[in-house]
Amino acid sequence: MGMSALVPHYTAEELRRFPEDGLRYEVIRGELFVTPGPGTVHQRFVLALARQLADYVDRYELGETFLGPFEVEFADDTAVQPDVLVLLHDRAGQLTPARLMGPPSLVVEVVSYSSKRIDRLQKRALYMDDGVAEYWVVEPGLRRVERWVPGAEAPELLSDRLTWAPRGGLDPLVVDLVALFDRATR
Repeated sequence: MGMSALVPHYTAEELRRFPEDGLRYEVIRGELFVTPGPGTVHQRFVLALARQLADYVDRYELGETFLGPFEVEFADDTAVQPDVLVLLHDRAGQLTPARLMGPPSLVVEVVSYSSKRIDRLQKRALYMDDGVAEYWVVEPGLRRVERWVPGAEAPELLSDRLTWAPRGGLDPLVVDLVALFDRATR
């Protein structure tokens, strides 16, 4: 008689009891993912892009921009910490003092060596299946952004300029990716 391995099924509540040790703990559909803290290029890019997003969102009073680590709970067994997220006003009711309960409007993940698989596979599936309107996977090493929207079979690949128009009738945010990558990788 064979012995089957028991794979733990984690919950968001269990995740919150993990130590504050500099590692990022996330759970997606019960599966635990642990990644080390990000490096310099990652943090430079996150900060520079978040500034542009926050300025745009604030200028047009669209909602709020958050930097990770900030918990987003999708279900009892699914809680992640995106690098950057935007919450437009139509989803503001999901925000609690401790976390966001439900999908953000926009999620940005900056890929690092240890997060590449998670960002591209598990997180993409989660975000696209569970109501995130737009997901950007930033690849500093390739100097490009993959833009995913629900229902797309492939991402839009951007390396020069990224245009984001969360609401019609407003000038879109235009991000100069060349300058952003130059600044982050200096």
